Amino acid sequence: MRKLNMPIEDAIDVFDLCISKVQNADLKERLENCKPSIVTAAADYTTKAPRIELHTIATHDSINGNVTKEEMKKVYSDRMVGAKSPGRYIYDKWRASAPNNICPLCAQRTTDTLDHHLPKGHYPIYSVVPINIFPACSSCNKIKLDAVSDTPETDHIHPYFDDVEDELWLKAEVIELKPASLRFYTIKPDHWDDIKYARIQNHFRLFELEKLYASHSGEELAMNYFRINNMFESGGALSVRNFLKDGWLSMSNANLNSWQTATYEALYNSNWYQEGGFKP
Repeated sequence: MRKLNMPIEDAIDVFDLCISKVQNADLKERLENCKPSIVTAAADYTTKAPRIELHTIATHDSINGNVTKEEMKKVYSDRMVGAKSPGRYIYDKWRASAPNNICPLCAQRTTDTLDHHLPKGHYPIYSVVPINIFPACSSCNKIKLDAVSDTPETDHIHPYFDDVEDELWLKAEVIELKPASLRFYTIKPDHWDDIKYARIQNHFRLFELEKLYASHSGEELAMNYFRINNMFESGGALSVRNFLKDGWLSMSNANLNSWQTATYEALYNSNWYQEGGFKP
């Protein structure tokens, strides 16, 4: 999971842009009248997100009692996502805001869409509120769908408000079978409370990261076989160990909780792998 810089756009400015070309006078008036409610909702979100209290925000089917969920969702789908919609350049800007276009939810796949932390199907007032929207990959977006949290522990990591990159929580272990593979799991850092760790565990399960990381690490092992085998033949297990140590230190310096860091640390700590376990 990766932290992102919060968008700088104001919620009402984005909303005004999206509804700027609404032609239906009745709909335009009803949407305009939503703005005070959006301001209040955005402020409530800003207060509750750092406290891990977003689960206390009530789901709803309408805004002001006269703008339906479907109408508000279309402000996003028709007036921000559409190729010629007035808010499209905001959509493109946010979608491109993740460093190296890497999804902040899985920290692996490429971003190609936007995701709503509070799903717009249950929280339509947040359909175009900037702090509720972030870049993600389609796979993570589809996995989450309209999941709603009802406790702090089940609220997955928020890319704008949560920082989980400062302490080690992702580990792996070598499965000593031919061909070698790895199992990924989480550990609780000493300075984390139970709720923060429970959220990491929930996020790890929800987005099926164990399976994703195991798949990519398997490819990494296969790609490195020729190099490691040559090292083993010329310098023995010690040569392999030194290579793995360099990989671990390099990866951890870039991202403490990447699957690559966990992979190379596990391989570095496995005498079985270094002494020939890498062979198919």
